[in-house]
Amino acid sequence: SGAGYGNNSYGKASLSYLALKDMLGDNVFKKALHDYMDIWNGKHPIPWDYFNAFNTSTGKNLNWFFNNWFFTNNYLDIAIKGISADKKVITVENIGGFAIPFDVVITYADKSTATLHQTPAIWEKNQKTAKIILKSAKKIEKIALDGGIFMDATAENNILHGK
Repeated sequence: SGAGYGNNSYGKASLSYLALKDMLGDNVFKKALHDYMDIWNGKHPIPWDYFNAFNTSTGKNLNWFFNNWFFTNNYLDIAIKGISADKKVITVENIGGFAIPFDVVITYADKSTATLHQTPAIWEKNQKTAKIILKSAKKIEKIALDGGIFMDATAENNILHGK
């Protein structure tokens, strides 16, 4: 509601482009976009033409992504649900439902940091919960989720302090 609604609904198409580009990578996204423009230049495409052109050009079934972004009332809100007892697996909950990219920023007790980038592909099989495996054995001081320009509805639940 309020400003969050306007910010997330009117910028939705451009955010979906950025999320798709993040997931596919620059080269594949550029090729698919150029294929779409070559096919539909001067014509009157409908959204399904865009979706099908990207599916064909990439050789991937991206319908799960397009359905998520264009045919739901999802919003931008992720949260750290918890960390396993052995401190090796972080569980991230997708409260709002959008398949967005995000970074997991880990601050260790020695003040060093690590950033683990997650593309929207993390939400392909399960759009509500994702597991991120940690490889370092260092003691964790803090874990934070950073959506960058994908502004989270509830930023307070994006930080977990070490125990």
